[in-house]
Amino acid sequence: MFLGLTAQAQKPKKIEIKYSGFLNFDEEKYPGAKILTRDDSGQIHIFHEGVDMWCDQAIHYGKDDFIEAYGNVKMKQGDTIDMTAKYAEYSGKTQLAFASGNVVLTEPKSVLTTDTLYFDRVKQQSFYKSGGTVVRDSSGTITSTIGRYYMSQKKYQFINQVHLVNPEYVLDTNRLDYFTENGHAYMYGPSTIVGETSKIYCERGFYDTQNDTGYFIKNSRIDYDNRIVEGDSLFFDRNKSFASA
Repeated sequence: MFLGLTAQAQKPKKIEIKYSGFLNFDEEKYPGAKILTRDDSGQIHIFHEGVDMWCDQAIHYGKDDFIEAYGNVKMKQGDTIDMTAKYAEYSGKTQLAFASGNVVLTEPKSVLTTDTLYFDRVKQQSFYKSGGTVVRDSSGTITSTIGRYYMSQKKYQFINQVHLVNPEYVLDTNRLDYFTENGHAYMYGPSTIVGETSKIYCERGFYDTQNDTGYFIKNSRIDYDNRIVEGDSLFFDRNKSFASA
């Protein structure tokens, strides 16, 4: 539901219920809806436009092509992206989705955890706005107040109180554009990168989190080996403890 799949040119297909253990109705509480409940053999299985979803209970509004999923919710598309949550809702008409409660979004290069996540399949984006954490094995852990994931670009954009913790350094900035495929990070606004033997300040810069090299281009300053290097165009190689203007 949150995945990078564009709608097909043909008439959009409706949400399909692949499996449900029990079917009930409650017109007073859920007018026009089907109440689906799992049984001992398995969860409810829902499918729409290439995405599978499983849950313990669901409320399906067939006329509106809308579904609410409750309990141990799982979403999956191919072998690339998986998501789990306590609750999710999805519109087959707009291809907009929402998930909440211990949300975990997994893609090949990173894992995102947050409490509330929004998805737009048409724009191929997912985003959170109440705090989230992304873990990437080789680059460390990134937290921020707001985050957006551009699925086709495999790019995260972190905004407000961005904090990256790596075994070698800690990075703080106002905004960070981060590409999961190559570990490249672009910083915007006052930023610091603090390591055991060095400290970097800049107001705009680039950092390669895999190779530990950086390029800083505005009001930059590097403190290392009892030296201070300042300028609007600085290069730094952490492995070689080398800096140049």
